[in-house]
Amino acid sequence: MQRPLDPATRLKQAREAKGLSCRQLAETTKLSVRTIEALEGGRLSALPEGIYRRAIIRSIASEVGLNPDQLLHEFSAAHPDDLPAPASATIVATHEPSRSLQKAVAFVGAVLPLLAAVAYFGWPSARAVDVTAVVESAPAPSPLRSEILPAGGFAAPAVALPRPVVVTLTISSRCQLRIVADGREVLGRTVEQGESLPIELGDELWLLGDNASAVQFSINGQAGRLLGLPGEVLSVRIGRDDYEDFLVRY
Repeated sequence: MQRPLDPATRLKQAREAKGLSCRQLAETTKLSVRTIEALEGGRLSALPEGIYRRAIIRSIASEVGLNPDQLLHEFSAAHPDDLPAPASATIVATHEPSRSLQKAVAFVGAVLPLLAAVAYFGWPSARAVDVTAVVESAPAPSPLRSEILPAGGFAAPAVALPRPVVVTLTISSRCQLRIVADGREVLGRTVEQGESLPIELGDELWLLGDNASAVQFSINGQAGRLLGLPGEVLSVRIGRDDYEDFLVRY
């Protein structure tokens, strides 16, 4: 009986079946050739640790037509030390808000009738107040605002505004970094470890530097995927039309 292929071999065969070289796959996934070769060779320990390792497998699997979840499971089974299964604690966390919400709803449901009865029977004069006057005296709710404002300010509250997309760069080690936003250079200098750089995304954002692994980022608070390995040149375009492709998929 023929033994099933190990996930690394299956990944390599899927890439070759697509007619893609490692370099072509690296260009489409924004990963390095060394990263792809390490994964196809089953050398998971050579990949960055944490959520980035899982994100790399997902990104490559999707590009060659494999099921990302299934491939992650196969790699986790074949390399449990290098790719442990994700913790199940997050499942419990997702249910906690629901129980809290149910308690809050039950409390409000019990209190509201009491408040209504007191308001109606306790203050008869309040019932005679002109409703129009009450409505007019009520302050209008302020529209929600983001900390980072668009250059043109806000339109009238009645107009639905698109949610700003904020890319926050976090520097893990000293490196050279150049940022070009919509064709205009907004930063070009040596950045230091620990710096945090929030930038509102317009049409496109180019990140250029001499050490791709030194720049981590998030988009609207959600972790972004790995931009490269230590010492690799950073050259990444994040567009308004494709920024979701740069987010880590758990």
